[in-house]
Amino acid sequence: MKTSTTALILVLLVSIGSYAQGLSGGVKAGLNLANQTYSGNGYTTSPSFLPSLHAGVYLTAMLSEHIGVQPELLYSGQGAKSGSEKLKLTYVTLPILFRYNVNSLLSFHAGPQFGVLLSAKDKVGSNSVDIKDEFKSSDVSFAAGVGIDLPMKLNFNARFIKGLSDINDTGSSVKAKNYTLQLSVGYKLFGE
Repeated sequence: MKTSTTALILVLLVSIGSYAQGLSGGVKAGLNLANQTYSGNGYTTSPSFLPSLHAGVYLTAMLSEHIGVQPELLYSGQGAKSGSEKLKLTYVTLPILFRYNVNSLLSFHAGPQFGVLLSAKDKVGSNSVDIKDEFKSSDVSFAAGVGIDLPMKLNFNARFIKGLSDINDTGSSVKAKNYTLQLSVGYKLFGE
């Protein structure tokens, strides 16, 4: 299933790239303010935000003056914090965002994000326990945000990412979903 999904995504990206009027790409990194929601048995709760980092690469393929697609490949810290306890999850994420350029400076992005879990640790003080087997290996989210592209090849993005899939794999009736506020700084390596 994962192989066919990956192949489908690659075919889609190559197809979009072949019709693109302008290709550009670069690197980006920034701050994640990550949290989770837990729901079940008639209640919903959320602990505190956990600051973490993300970094990776992006490609922008403009199909017209205003409409384009922006896939990214990111290493992304997720999780939540409750008192002195920190739940630290790391993912490789693939957002595939539809992009609308208002003008050369301002753009809006929205689309699905697919994540693969790399690690999961429960940390209290200096003690850390591997709990990767308590979480599903994949996560599907919806991302939406705004970007500013400066003429000196710098860009800034603010994005909200809401988990759509239950990542809890303990067998309990409680559903766990990621959500993240992501603030990025990027540098365009090639393209207009």
